[in-house]
Parts: sequence; C-alpha cells; structure tokens
Amino acid sequence: MLVSLTGTITDAVGVVIASILGSFIGKHMSDRYKGILIAMLGFIALAVGIESFCSYMPKSKYAVLFIIAMILGTVLGTWWNLDGKVNKLAGKGSEGLARSIVTECTLSCLGALPIVGAIMAATSHNFTFLFVNASLDFVMVMILAAADGIGMIVCAPIIFVYQFLIILVATFARDWLSTPFITEIAMLGGLMVASSGLSLMGIKDLKTTNQMPALLVPIVFFACKAIFHF
Repeated sequence: MLVSLTGTITDAVGVVIASILGSFIGKHMSDRYKGILIAMLGFIALAVGIESFCSYMPKSKYAVLFIIAMILGTVLGTWWNLDGKVNKLAGKGSEGLARSIVTECTLSCLGALPIVGAIMAATSHNFTFLFVNASLDFVMVMILAAADGIGMIVCAPIIFVYQFLIILVATFARDWLSTPFITEIAMLGGLMVASSGLSLMGIKDLKTTNQMPALLVPIVFFACKAIFHF
C-alpha cells in the first residue's frame, strides 16, 4: 500500500515546496504582475476545463446526468452556503486565497489525469500519470502562492487525502471505478475547472465551491446501478 502512495506523496510534497517558493517570489513581485499571473492562470484553467468537458462528453452514455448533477449540486451547495463557509474559514479579506485554493484543488483532483493515475498506482504501481500531475501542480501552486501567499500549502493535505481515498477504493473495489464513472466525473470536473477560470479572470464569479456537491450525483447513481443492476 505504501508503494502505491509514491506518486501521491510526491505530489503533496511538491505542493508544499511550491507554496514556500511561490510565497517567497511573491514578496518581491508587484501587485500588477500578480494580477497578470492570476488572470493568465484563469485563462489556462478555462481552456483546460472546456477541453476536458468536450473530450469526454462524446464518451458519455448518460447524456443528461451531468446536467442534473450540476443543477442539483449547485442548488445544494448554495443552500449549504459552501462558498461562504470556505471564505470564512480562509479568514476575513482572504477571498482571493480561498478562490485560489478551490481552483488548484479542482484542477488537481477532478481531471482524468489524477483519477486514472491513482487507479494505475493502486493496480499496477505505474506512477506516470501522477508524476505528470505532480509537475503541473507544482507550477500552478507556485504561481498562485506568488499571488496569494503561503496559504496555498493547505492544498497539500487535501490533494493527499483525495488521491489516497481513490487508491484505497481502487485497491479493494477496483471494479466499481468503471470507465463510465470516470467519464462523468471528468466532465463535471471540466465544467468546474472552467468555472474557476472565469472567476480567476474576474469575468463572473460562479462560486465553484457551491458546485462541488454535483460530484455526489454520479457517485450515488453508479452505486445504485451496481447494487440494483439497472
């Protein structure tokens, strides 16, 4: 089991190092350049999100599942005020940091790369995907930390726990993580990444945190499908 966590540990440690380096760089960077970096990362996130959604949508066997998931999930998230709670947790005046943490965790956790990578790590000890994901995380966290400070280090335990849980499930119930399930999660992830991109660019704050409960819909759907065989 410990060997399976090699890629995950590498990713988490990389995030810690990137947060420290980015925070140091940010102290010597003007607000003008910080704003440019955040806007550019938002543009990249928007492009990555759209590409992910468009590449996985043709593979989906359940055309309306992502629509139901996004609507129901966003309503629940708004009702629970998840965005407000995350901002409150980050501290007064730290909305930018909270936004950056949500963006990084969305990019790092909800794409096909970390999900498939964690499954490959658990089933065949192949860490290629997770190492690639770790490299991307390192760059993104360093940029975000340069703008929003050392607080980005919070992403490290979140990413570690997320990938650890996938590896745990893949180790003991790998059949449950089917290709259709990964497709639906990747589609929702693409939409949320694009949403984060719009927020970072200052175009429209869609409160990506409030969309997170949408991920519960495919989990419940495929769990019921496996139990009741429909």
